[in-house]
Amino acid sequence: MVDKVDYYFLSKLKQEMTTKSIFLSVLLIFSTTILFSSCKSNKMANLTENEKLARVWMLTDLNLNDGNNFSKEDFVKAGAKLDLTKLKEITTDLEGKRIAQGSAFMGCNTIFFTISTNDKANSGNTINFSQVGMTRKACQENMELETRFSKNLSDMIEYQLDGHFLTLSSVDGKRMKFVAQDWD
Repeated sequence: MVDKVDYYFLSKLKQEMTTKSIFLSVLLIFSTTILFSSCKSNKMANLTENEKLARVWMLTDLNLNDGNNFSKEDFVKAGAKLDLTKLKEITTDLEGKRIAQGSAFMGCNTIFFTISTNDKANSGNTINFSQVGMTRKACQENMELETRFSKNLSDMIEYQLDGHFLTLSSVDGKRMKFVAQDWD
């Protein structure tokens, strides 16, 4: 009789342990998922402005207040983009100014420039594009877009980030609008 009781007791104990094991495993997986999700959210919230800007941006609108506009199809066809990824590698020049290199492409030549931002909280979203230059390929298409973009880039002195959207603007109301290439 003792053997039957021991066997019955052991089988019930094993069944309870298996149920508890499964419950604890599910609880562990759920807790780990919550933990990692919250870490990612905090990481995104703690990014500096430079880290948020440090992406490749696709041009969606170019409003230079001259009545001569391009369509979104023109930008897509040209592969128009602004590459600010090197803002992650910002350095300090001899004068103590925080700078990085950037580039853009409007369908033919590579446009390159030096960029600096004001990365301090509560100091405004100022941006400075300087030393703008480009390669000199002779292309039939996109030269007007390229020329107008490169001539007006250094006028852009303020930026606005709204999720996956970036707007650059000048004092006289010119605007360049972009969407992050990795937005989806």
